[in-house]
Amino acid sequence: MRLHFPNTTRAKKAAKRLSGAFGVPLGRVHQALAQACGYRDWFQFEHQAADGPLCALDQQLTLEEFVERQTHLIRSLSQSLNLPDSDIHFHLPSARLTGDRPTRLEEQIAIKLACWRSSSLPLVASRETGAIGTLKSPGRNGEIVILRRFGSPTYAISDRALSMVGNFEYVSPRKPPPLFLPTRLYLPYGYWVEADGARVVFSRDYLAIWRLRDGQPPERLNPWDSLETDDRHLLSDGLGTWNFDRLQVLQHAFVDEHLLQQLPVLADLLPILVHSDPDIGPHPSDYINLMRPQAQRQAA
Repeated sequence: MRLHFPNTTRAKKAAKRLSGAFGVPLGRVHQALAQACGYRDWFQFEHQAADGPLCALDQQLTLEEFVERQTHLIRSLSQSLNLPDSDIHFHLPSARLTGDRPTRLEEQIAIKLACWRSSSLPLVASRETGAIGTLKSPGRNGEIVILRRFGSPTYAISDRALSMVGNFEYVSPRKPPPLFLPTRLYLPYGYWVEADGARVVFSRDYLAIWRLRDGQPPERLNPWDSLETDDRHLLSDGLGTWNFDRLQVLQHAFVDEHLLQQLPVLADLLPILVHSDPDIGPHPSDYINLMRPQAQRQAA
């Protein structure tokens, strides 16, 4: 993939934004961007970027084309800069390297899934870790799951929970459903109010995902960070009997109201859940320590 631009202005601005976001020298980001765009180095990019049909801007692409391009850029920049895919994914939209497409949560999820498919969650055979199947359990017939471990018992991840079922309850469809991101890893369930009035949004497992302050963009939080607040508000308050579908309506409304159109750090727990020993625990919160940087894990 080689991307052609009318000039290097957009790429230079993108490089400055990424350099500032990552604390990486500008020259190194220049080199990484040039390679991601299909050039040997920044010198070649500066001299040949305009020597061909100009690439379509992101906002002109179909969803499939946009996801493919973003996945390529994220994976390439991640390898060149030796940074996690998730960090590149979070900052790339604001860099506006290839266009000004509005950031939409559903598109960011599609990009995240595509990145995982090319790295930590590749397509696998049925009944292997990471396979996509369905359940035929009472009350859960047809529910789509990601397989963690097949056996007696069988462990899987659904949209709602980490599940333990009998091996006879797990079905491997001839045409597996697509990979998905469980909503409990990115949708808000409520918020805490801090002493200064900031709201810390938490997930279904009471793990921090965002901090909201009036007049400021959402701040992405590490789910392993401890928070000193007890003033808790649930989006499910007033629902009466817990209703998953109704709750999701409220969750998406909250996301739209507060412009939470990117994925939190917590979303990157999925590959860890898939590949980790299910005996660690029955809840996503049991695996959070595995997300911490190694130095922090050792200190803890």
